[in-house]
Order: sequence, then structure tokens, then C-alpha cells
Amino acid sequence: MKASPTPIAIPTEEWLIRAGGVRTVRLAASIVLAGTLLYLLLLPGPTGFGDHRVIGASLLIPVSLSSLILLQLGRPVGAYLALLCGALLAITASALLVAGLRSALIFAYPAIIVGAMALGLRMIFVFGAAAIAGVVGIALADHFSLLPPPKLTPPAILGVVYVLVLLVLTAVVASMAREQRRWQTKEQIARLALEDSLQLLAERGRDLQLVMNNVPAGICAFDGWVCRFANVHLATYCGFSEQSIIGKHVREVLGDANYALAKPYVEQVLAGKPVYFRGPHPSPAFAGRHMMFALVPHVGASGAVQGFYGMFFDVTKQELARLEIERLNQDLDRRVKERTADLSSANKELESFAYSISHDLRAPLRGIDGFSQMALEEYGDKLDDQGRGYLERVRAAAQRMGSLIDDILELSRVSRQALHRERVDLGQIAAELLDEMRQANPGRQVEAAIAPDCVAEGDPKLLRILMQNLLENAWKYSARQAAARIEFGQEPLATGETAYFVRDNGVGFDMQYADRLFAPFQRLHKLEEFAGSGIGLATVARIVHRHGGRVWAESVPGQGATLRFTLGHGATF
Repeated sequence: MKASPTPIAIPTEEWLIRAGGVRTVRLAASIVLAGTLLYLLLLPGPTGFGDHRVIGASLLIPVSLSSLILLQLGRPVGAYLALLCGALLAITASALLVAGLRSALIFAYPAIIVGAMALGLRMIFVFGAAAIAGVVGIALADHFSLLPPPKLTPPAILGVVYVLVLLVLTAVVASMAREQRRWQTKEQIARLALEDSLQLLAERGRDLQLVMNNVPAGICAFDGWVCRFANVHLATYCGFSEQSIIGKHVREVLGDANYALAKPYVEQVLAGKPVYFRGPHPSPAFAGRHMMFALVPHVGASGAVQGFYGMFFDVTKQELARLEIERLNQDLDRRVKERTADLSSANKELESFAYSISHDLRAPLRGIDGFSQMALEEYGDKLDDQGRGYLERVRAAAQRMGSLIDDILELSRVSRQALHRERVDLGQIAAELLDEMRQANPGRQVEAAIAPDCVAEGDPKLLRILMQNLLENAWKYSARQAAARIEFGQEPLATGETAYFVRDNGVGFDMQYADRLFAPFQRLHKLEEFAGSGIGLATVARIVHRHGGRVWAESVPGQGATLRFTLGHGATF
């Protein structure tokens, strides 16, 4: 059974504040002063200091003034005590000098006791005992004829005294009742607020309990070596219920074998040092399991470590997954090395093949072209037109084959060449290439528009090959236009990339065949219309992809074409 809580001692000043404080004291002192002055004015006959009725009443004047002065100095408790003690003294003196217990002022004793309620229970007993002592003393003095002859106050003045006493008593009690009601209202508001706070706290406690019991981890709190709290996961893991684990020593919770393993960690955290551990479970009973736990000291208000909080996780699945990822990474690294070796071997074979094409195939082609030319020059007059035509076609086919070999070698070269990124002025390259084309074809009039500041980051050799293929295409397919125009520039994309473009007003193409445009050996026009091998745009696509970009085309037949490309994020200056 719990002991009743010890009542909290309320200071005298707080009692006075609850009873009305400064207003109560000022009102009581003012009524006492005014009443005393009125009483002295109304007394009939000689009223000098020889009149005993004046002496007792006159004591209340300095008492009231002292009380008001103390109140002005900000000492309400002292002012009220002075008023009550002075009134008690004046009542006793008047009773002794005037008429003993027949004095009208004896009636003021209860008023003083009631007024002492504003100072708390202890002061009620103090003033009550003083009043009783005064009455007993006056009665004894009267009984043994120690008092002067009675000099009674007229009934009318007695009535005034009674009214004044009742006014003081009423004012004090009314003020106390008002303040009591105000404090009750505050108490009611505080009680409702406390109930709301307790309800909210209970809800938060239930939420916290729900969260902790559903977190996939063991959570606990220990006061020293004794369990104060453990969630359902930890309690179940250790073979207890949530309630039965509370109050158990660490040894009981873990068992003797595991306790010996855990003891150093507990001693460390109780010494004020946090503990973090991840690795194989230290207990032989859980061989093959992996765990992670954290122990944090619980430091009290005094700064001393009072216990610790702990969180425990079974990370076996994560650890096994990590080991599997490491194994897969090692396997992937091995396969990448094998693939790299295969690619290196394939590149060497490709280089060998390219060398064979460059040397072994060119010699027969040169022979076919050379002997065909010799046959035309030495035996042309002996052949008819059809024979000479056959030889011309053989020469043209050999030359086209040589050009195709050159294009294939270039496509192979841009695929294998090491990439060296640096600042490249694409506009300058475009201007140089167009000047070379004008010099090679002085009879053509082509308007060129090159935007300024078309600067990118990339391999200068590969980007020159890219620009050469795009501009040669534009030059070739705009050849039938009387006012040919070729434009090079750049424009921003919604993706944040910069797209570079080559635009012409040539023959264009049908967009339904656009997917074939960048594949090797794919042509959208007949060879008789426009020469070419179908390798140029495939080379462009290969260079763009090596730079991490993309390339695409837009066209309308008869209205020209626009080829755009990017070089990846961060390739623009």
C-alpha cells in the first residue's frame, strides 16, 4: 500500500496572495483607520487622553498607518501582520481599560481570527490562541477587580463600532471568497489541461510502445544492471515476456554463458563510454548468426551514469547478402578481365584484318584498275563501244571498291582509336572544311552560315571526321539547288544538353526511313543520283556514341535535312 503524499507547505505570502493580497490589506487598513477616526469624533464628553475609551482606539491609528506604509514599500505580509497584531493589541487594551468583557470591542476577536485565514492554517491557530488568552486574561482581571471602573460607550456609538467590525470582516471574507473562486477557476483550467496532457502523454506512450514492438530490433533500458524495460522482440529473444523481464539482472536475462561475453560491454557503457558492435554473434549457441548492437549510457541530472539503453539487430540476412555481393563482384571482376582480354584479342584480330584489307586487297584492286586502263589505252581502238564500256565499268567498280575499303577502315579506326578530350572549336572546323570544299569545287556557289562560339569538349581528330562527313553530306545533297545553303549552329535542349546541327536545303529524305540512316551500307538514294558508300553517317553515329551523345535527323523531301548531335552532359563550354 502506497503512503499518502506529504502535504506541501504553502508560504504565508502565497496564502495572502490567494486571499486577495494587496487589495485585502489596503481595504482592511483603510476601514480600520476611518472607523477609528469616526469613533473618536463621536465619543461624548471629555475625550482627552485621560479617557480610557480613547487610549485603546487611538492605538489603531498608528497600526493602520504602519500597515499602509509597509504596503507601499511592497511588503504585504508584514503590513497584514502589523494590522492583525495591532488590532488584537488595541482590542485587548480597550477591554482592559474600558469595560472588560462587557466592552464592545471584544466582538472584534472573531473578526481577527477570520482575517488570519489569509495567512494560512498555522496563523489561524496563533491568532486564535492569542484571542483566547486575551479573553481569559480580561475575565480573570475582572473577576479579581483589577480593572478600572467601567465607562460604557453609548449604544449609538457601539452600533457604529459593530458596523465597522462587520464591514472589515465582510470585506476580508468577500475578498477571500473572490480570490478563492478565482483560484478554483485556475485550478479547474489547470486540472483540465493536466488531464489533456496526461491523455496525450498516454497516447504518445501507446504509439511509442506500438512502434518499438514493431521495429525489427530488440530495444531495452537498464537501470544499472537491472532491466527497466524491454520490447517484445528482445524479451522473446531472451525467453521472457515484456512484463516478466522487468527487474531481471543482466545475468538472468542473458544466461551465465552469454553474460560472461556481454559483461565487458556492459561495464564499458556503465563507465560512460558508448558501445557499438557488428560481427558474428559472440555466443556459441548462435553460431553462424550475425548481429549488431549499440549501448548508450543513461546520464542522470547529477551527471552520473545511472544505466544504459540498448538496441540489438539480427543482421544475418544483410551480412549474407553482403558476402554474396562481394562474391558476385569478384566474379564480375573476373569476367570483366576475361572479357577485356577477349576484346583485346578481338581488337588485335581486327587490326590484323584491317591491315589485310589495306594491303592484301588493295593490290588486286590496283591491278584490276591498272590493267583495265592499259587495255583501254593500248587496245581501245581494236574494241567496239560495248567492249570499251565494259572496261570502263570494271575500272569504276574497282575504284568504288577502293573507296569502300577506305571508308570501312575509317569506321574501324574511329571505333578503336583512344579518346582524348579537349576544347574543340567546331565552328572553326566547319569553316575550314567548307573552304576546302569550295576550293575543290570552284564552280559551285554555296551560302554558308556558321554560328559563333560553337565550342565543345571532345577528341579533336574524331570530331573533325564527324564534321567532315556531315558537311560533305550537306554539300552533296544540296548540289541540285540553284541557291544552295548550308548552316551550322547549336541550340539548347530541355534535358540541359546542347545540340549541334548541320542543316541544308537539299533533296531531303522520307522520315519513315530515318532509322536506316545511321546504319552501315544503308543508302536512301540511288547510286546513280548521288555517289557514296553508306558509311559516312554510320561513322558519325559511332563517333557521337563514343562521346556519350546521340544523333538524329529531321527532313522533308525536297526541303532539305537537319542532322543534330550531342556530345553528352558537360561537353559544352
